[in-house]
Amino acid sequence: MTSQTQPVRSMLARGLSILHSFRPGESELTLSEIARRTALPKATAHRLISELVDAGMLERAERGLRLGLNLFALGTRVPRQRIVRELALPHLNRMHDLTRQTVFLYLSDGLDGAMADSRGGRGPRAAAYLPAESEASASAVAQVFRAHRARSDPAGPDRARRYRAHRAVRRLAPEELGRVAEQGFAVAHCGLEAVAVAVPVLDATDSPVAALAVAGSQDRLHLLRTASPLRAAGAELSRDLRGAPGMVPAL
Repeated sequence: MTSQTQPVRSMLARGLSILHSFRPGESELTLSEIARRTALPKATAHRLISELVDAGMLERAERGLRLGLNLFALGTRVPRQRIVRELALPHLNRMHDLTRQTVFLYLSDGLDGAMADSRGGRGPRAAAYLPAESEASASAVAQVFRAHRARSDPAGPDRARRYRAHRAVRRLAPEELGRVAEQGFAVAHCGLEAVAVAVPVLDATDSPVAALAVAGSQDRLHLLRTASPLRAAGAELSRDLRGAPGMVPAL
């Protein structure tokens, strides 16, 4: 294989890339946008989408496609997701009460992270957050995960790119990754609308299995005052997970 040759992806990898093309805060995508994000020919994307719709992993919507109910049902059966979510719930509620901003729980999915739960900052609904807050939190979490991968496995970030990480995150220089790992948190902005701070949740091997994030408007979220209690919450949740039955080291 030459440096110009792209690796041939299996049909399974192509189908998974379609599911991963959906970003936080996005409810629907068009066929054209899915094909663009996955670098698949439209005909191939259409054929795979039809199979995913038949399997209930995608659903046809008014303006395109959306993730299907069977995908959600499958996710609820993941033991690690259930354990982490149950243990994280008190920390989510505590951080929400402390900051009155939106608090997120992400699970490591081998790429950047998958949102597992949230506590909204502006109202009684658990998911009353803005898409900008979701995008900022996702970017901060991705930085945290990549910083820890770079520290423990220098090939980690490259491996994530080979699997087409589904979130556009600014590539950090090695010194920036080192600073994120050293300080224990990452900060990310989404335009002028939102800012977020994220911390890792580590398993017994010091690998990031999850992350906590707080996001809000840039004029309301004080990063330094938020980072300290958020780091404490991440450390406490890490200790809880290490002692939880059924938890195994993250891959």
